[in-house]
Amino acid sequence: MALLFSHVRVSTPEGNEADLLVSGIPREFDDFGYYTRLEDFLDSIEEDAEISVHAEACLYGSGKTVKASNEEVAYLTLRMNADNRFLTGHCDNIESADFTCSYSPDERFGMDRG
Repeated sequence: MALLFSHVRVSTPEGNEADLLVSGIPREFDDFGYYTRLEDFLDSIEEDAEISVHAEACLYGSGKTVKASNEEVAYLTLRMNADNRFLTGHCDNIESADFTCSYSPDERFGMDRG
Protein backbone atom coordinates (compact mmCIF):
# COMPACT_ATOMS: atom_id res chain seq x y z
CA MET A 1 0.00 0.00 0.00
CA ALA A 2 1.31 3.47 -0.93
CA LEU A 3 0.24 6.36 1.30
CA LEU A 4 -0.64 9.57 -0.54
CA PHE A 5 0.12 12.79 1.32
CA SER A 6 1.50 16.24 0.60
CA HIS A 7 4.23 18.39 2.06
CA VAL A 8 2.63 21.83 2.10
CA ARG A 9 4.01 25.32 2.59
CA VAL A 10 1.49 28.07 3.29
CA SER A 11 2.64 31.68 3.26
CA THR A 12 1.53 35.29 3.10
CA PRO A 13 3.25 38.25 1.41
CA GLU A 14 3.98 39.63 4.90
CA GLY A 15 6.32 36.70 5.61
CA ASN A 16 4.10 34.43 7.70
CA GLU A 17 4.69 30.82 6.70
CA ALA A 18 4.29 27.27 7.90
CA ASP A 19 5.19 23.80 6.64
CA LEU A 20 3.01 20.78 7.31
CA LEU A 21 2.04 17.38 5.98
CA VAL A 22 -1.56 16.74 4.94
CA SER A 23 -3.54 13.84 3.55
CA GLY A 24 -4.03 13.71 -0.22
CA ILE A 25 -3.27 16.58 -2.59
CA PRO A 26 -4.87 19.93 -1.72
CA ARG A 27 -5.87 21.89 -4.81
CA GLU A 28 -8.00 24.50 -3.04
CA PHE A 29 -8.35 25.69 0.54
CA ASP A 30 -11.46 23.57 1.15
CA ASP A 31 -9.36 20.43 0.53
CA PHE A 32 -7.62 20.88 3.89
CA GLY A 33 -8.97 18.99 6.85
CA TYR A 34 -8.22 20.08 10.40
CA TYR A 35 -4.49 20.37 11.08
CA THR A 36 -3.22 22.09 14.23
CA ARG A 37 -0.22 23.53 12.38
CA LEU A 38 -2.54 25.11 9.78
CA GLU A 39 -4.82 26.49 12.48
CA ASP A 40 -1.81 28.01 14.27
CA PHE A 41 -0.74 29.61 10.99
CA LEU A 42 -4.23 31.07 10.42
CA ASP A 43 -4.28 32.35 14.02
CA SER A 44 -1.06 34.28 13.31
CA ILE A 45 -2.72 36.31 10.53
CA GLU A 46 -4.14 39.53 11.94
CA GLU A 47 -5.33 41.27 8.75
CA ASP A 48 -6.91 40.21 5.46
CA ALA A 49 -4.28 38.38 3.43
CA GLU A 50 -3.66 36.43 0.26
CA ILE A 51 -2.43 32.96 1.25
CA SER A 52 -0.14 31.12 -1.14
CA VAL A 53 -0.10 27.34 -0.99
CA HIS A 54 2.55 25.08 -2.51
CA ALA A 55 2.00 21.33 -2.15
CA GLU A 56 4.42 18.57 -3.11
CA ALA A 57 2.44 15.33 -3.39
CA CYS A 58 4.30 12.25 -2.17
CA LEU A 59 3.86 8.50 -1.97
CA TYR A 60 5.26 6.46 0.91
CA GLY A 61 5.39 2.74 0.21
CA SER A 62 4.34 0.81 -2.87
CA GLY A 63 1.30 -0.92 -4.23
CA LYS A 64 -2.26 0.40 -4.29
CA THR A 65 -2.42 4.14 -3.54
CA VAL A 66 -4.61 5.28 -0.63
CA LYS A 67 -4.93 8.69 1.01
CA ALA A 68 -3.02 8.77 4.28
CA SER A 69 -5.25 8.89 7.35
CA ASN A 70 -4.77 11.57 10.02
CA GLU A 71 -2.89 9.02 12.14
CA GLU A 72 -0.63 8.13 9.22
CA VAL A 73 0.02 11.84 8.55
CA ALA A 74 1.00 12.23 12.22
CA TYR A 75 3.41 9.27 11.90
CA LEU A 76 4.89 10.65 8.66
CA THR A 77 5.32 14.03 10.35
CA LEU A 78 7.26 12.37 13.18
CA ARG A 79 9.46 10.64 10.62
CA MET A 80 10.05 13.90 8.75
CA ASN A 81 10.91 15.77 11.95
CA ALA A 82 13.35 13.05 13.04
CA ASP A 83 15.08 12.73 9.65
CA ASN A 84 15.46 15.81 7.43
CA ARG A 85 16.04 13.48 4.44
CA PHE A 86 12.89 11.42 5.03
CA LEU A 87 10.86 12.95 2.19
CA THR A 88 13.67 12.85 -0.37
CA GLY A 89 15.09 9.50 0.73
CA HIS A 90 12.00 7.42 1.46
CA CYS A 91 9.14 8.97 -0.53
CA ASP A 92 8.37 9.48 -4.21
CA ASN A 93 7.38 13.00 -5.27
CA ILE A 94 4.60 12.53 -7.82
CA GLU A 95 3.36 16.06 -8.56
CA SER A 96 3.00 19.56 -7.20
CA ALA A 97 0.08 21.93 -6.86
CA ASP A 98 -0.01 25.68 -6.30
CA PHE A 99 -2.92 27.96 -5.53
CA THR A 100 -3.80 31.13 -3.66
CA CYS A 101 -6.81 32.12 -1.64
CA SER A 102 -8.05 35.20 0.16
CA TYR A 103 -8.30 34.93 3.92
CA SER A 104 -9.92 37.20 6.48
CA PRO A 105 -9.55 36.60 10.23
CA ASP A 106 -12.94 38.30 10.67
CA GLU A 107 -14.61 35.56 8.63
CA ARG A 108 -12.90 32.74 10.48
CA PHE A 109 -15.50 32.37 13.18
CA GLY A 110 -18.02 29.77 12.13
CA MET A 111 -15.66 28.06 9.65
CA ASP A 112 -16.19 24.32 9.78
CA ARG A 113 -12.63 22.97 9.58
CA GLY A 114 -13.18 19.52 11.11
